Amino acid sequence: MKTQRHSLYMRWLLKKINQFFNRRGTESLPVTFDWRRIYVLPSKPGLFFATIWFLMMMAGLNFNNNMSLMLVFLLFGLAQVLLYRTFFNLRNLRLEQVTAQPAFLGEDINLKITVGSNDQKWQIFAVLDNTETVSNIPDQTAQLTLPCPSIHRGWQAIPRLKFFTRYPIGLFTVWAYCIPDAKALVYPKPEIPCPDYPHHGGADGQQTIPIKGDELSSIRDYRQGDPIRDIAWKKSAQSDQTWVKEFNQVRGKNLLFDYTQMDHGSLEFKLSRMTAWVLHAEHQQAEYQLVLPGFDSGMSSGQAHQHRCLQALALYQPGNQS
Repeated sequence: MKTQRHSLYMRWLLKKINQFFNRRGTESLPVTFDWRRIYVLPSKPGLFFATIWFLMMMAGLNFNNNMSLMLVFLLFGLAQVLLYRTFFNLRNLRLEQVTAQPAFLGEDINLKITVGSNDQKWQIFAVLDNTETVSNIPDQTAQLTLPCPSIHRGWQAIPRLKFFTRYPIGLFTVWAYCIPDAKALVYPKPEIPCPDYPHHGGADGQQTIPIKGDELSSIRDYRQGDPIRDIAWKKSAQSDQTWVKEFNQVRGKNLLFDYTQMDHGSLEFKLSRMTAWVLHAEHQQAEYQLVLPGFDSGMSSGQAHQHRCLQALALYQPGNQS
């Protein structure tokens, strides 16, 4: 009972702390970190420095040692200068832009973070979760790259970013937070290995591509889900692994991927399979058409067509007719 109560209290405390740091919510860029947004605390080396400094001061006062007290006050003045130097190294830093290329679910989203300043900045760290990167800003702008985990398909909001510095010697940590008003597009995770193309629809083209048929084409490794009747028993008995016969035929180069013709599997399974078909068809330079409820890509190919199809798969929701 006490453990559960302690856990609830800790979650409430963490929630309140996050609300305090995130009280501004999402912000439109660019954002300038002025002195009102900056937090300052001693770092671990700074706490060690403070401990040694306090012991030296107590020893100097106890033994009335003027040389020791003079060194103590000199170190105190040095710490003050370093505090201001570290603070001004982050002050007026600008977060100008956050962009991200589309990624597949399960992969990291590569965030391109553009920061700028009117004066030189050194050893500026950008942190997202437990990942950080560092950059100097000797000129007007600099770009940092951070990986962000993809959580769900569709538009994913960029989480809170933290910027901090300990320049020049690390006695103090100066940091600021920002939740940028930016999003990243996450495609569905493609099914691996890519399944055979569907038999429905499609138009004949000048070139042909193989699909599952009745003619023996090759022998490959066994994959989970392969029917027992396709196992090459003779070759499998002669080796230490299981082999499967592939029966293919050729069909027109143009392909049709119609969501309504898929009668099994969950929503995410269907989207994952159609994503694999789109990628494989593009790799084979075949023309293909993606049809979803409320969306028809038309028969085409190329990077722009692929992105349009993958975006439709990423944003598709049951009942969405837009």
